[in-house]
Amino acid sequence: MNLHIDFDSKLPLYHQLKEQIKQNILNGTYKEGDLIPSEREFNDQYDLSSTTIRRALNDLVQENFLERKAGKGTFVHTQKVKRDLHKVIGFTNNMQEMGLKPSTHVLSKKTAPANAYARSRLGLEKGSEIVRLKRLRLANDIPMMLETRYIRTDLCPGIDMEELDSSLWKIFEQKYGLKPNRHSQNMNIAVVTGQSANMLTLEEGTHVFLIKGVTYVRDNLPIECEESFYRTDKYELAFEAIIN
Repeated sequence: MNLHIDFDSKLPLYHQLKEQIKQNILNGTYKEGDLIPSEREFNDQYDLSSTTIRRALNDLVQENFLERKAGKGTFVHTQKVKRDLHKVIGFTNNMQEMGLKPSTHVLSKKTAPANAYARSRLGLEKGSEIVRLKRLRLANDIPMMLETRYIRTDLCPGIDMEELDSSLWKIFEQKYGLKPNRHSQNMNIAVVTGQSANMLTLEEGTHVFLIKGVTYVRDNLPIECEESFYRTDKYELAFEAIIN
């Protein structure tokens, strides 16, 4: 860590240290989950007292920039994205609400016969075609979720020619005049392996949230369904129930 501590400044030393560590977190020099130097390392490099270092780190822990793990050290805080399962909100808006920069990598998109899952969720006959879209969704360049979506080609002809790296729901509405008005979903726990684990930068066998959902437009008409892996270390899924 390259910091500049000005011993002649009127700013307290702990404040200088705290603000510079914070800036290194905000600008990405230190990323979520990174181990930061120990108190001894700060002392050796910058000749700061233990009291000064401890106060700066304690403030950053209180402000949720750092977290201490017993016996391991002090780490850049891993922020979890809260997603309310009762609130229909797209990935982009969800990330922006959390102050994160969303992005999308389209991994594949192709027209193919609907599989059993898509047929059952979309009410299609065997042999019906869908567009199978696979996307990796990221926040601040960190993989957050891996989604596979199945889109009806009879309702959205030519959609495979679109970029599809932004909101599908906006495309449904703006290009096809079909505004989504309902989205049902259910959640399970699954294990990721192979290519899925690699794309999410997870170890083989890591548990993830598996969200399955269907999007509807007018007249209760299903237009697409999804199967998505959400990283459990990045997401906090929540809902509120009314007690009768």
